[in-house]
Amino acid sequence: MMLWVFKQLCAPCNYLRIRHGSGILASKAVYDFVLPALLTGLTVVVTLALDMRLSVFHNDKFFSSLSGLLSILIGFYMAALAAVATFDRAGIDNRLAGTDAKLRVRDPNGGEVKDKLLSYRQFISYLFGYASFLSFVIYACLLLLGSAWKRLEAVLASKPAVGWLMPDVLDPVSFVVIFFFLWQLFVTSLLGIYFLAERIQELHETKT
Repeated sequence: MMLWVFKQLCAPCNYLRIRHGSGILASKAVYDFVLPALLTGLTVVVTLALDMRLSVFHNDKFFSSLSGLLSILIGFYMAALAAVATFDRAGIDNRLAGTDAKLRVRDPNGGEVKDKLLSYRQFISYLFGYASFLSFVIYACLLLLGSAWKRLEAVLASKPAVGWLMPDVLDPVSFVVIFFFLWQLFVTSLLGIYFLAERIQELHETKT
């Protein structure tokens, strides 16, 4: 029962399971993992070069601005998802041009696992569904952790045996994880805008 609920709530993450292209550097994996990882590494290098602390929760201005931006993006992504789901445009239900976008799914009737070939509408819906999910999760985590982080730091600082955990482990790890998903959200958003601004328009032009 709980597994079924978990699968339902985390269904937007199926976007990461979609395969499109071949290899690591010539496929969707570049947008999902490679570019976010490289941008996160660059962020860490720049932050250290500027002699700044690797911490999201100790910069109140940045934290506040990020929370405000995410609250706006959640609504934008959900509106984009609703728009794509109801688009009435020639070719939007065709399969992606070139290499097929594939998602491994289990047949509800026979139980066999097979590749589902996605249309433009399905692919873009998965994309904005994941962007909505990710922005909401990051926003919720920032709200929850933001209120508890400094308290946790005070508790750890009061215990010399574990006082090093916050500056040496928890702050850097949380910084890297949060920025990886922020950059993933950024790259995914640009990919979604590309599909809406160009690929969908090309479908319309070729149809007419």
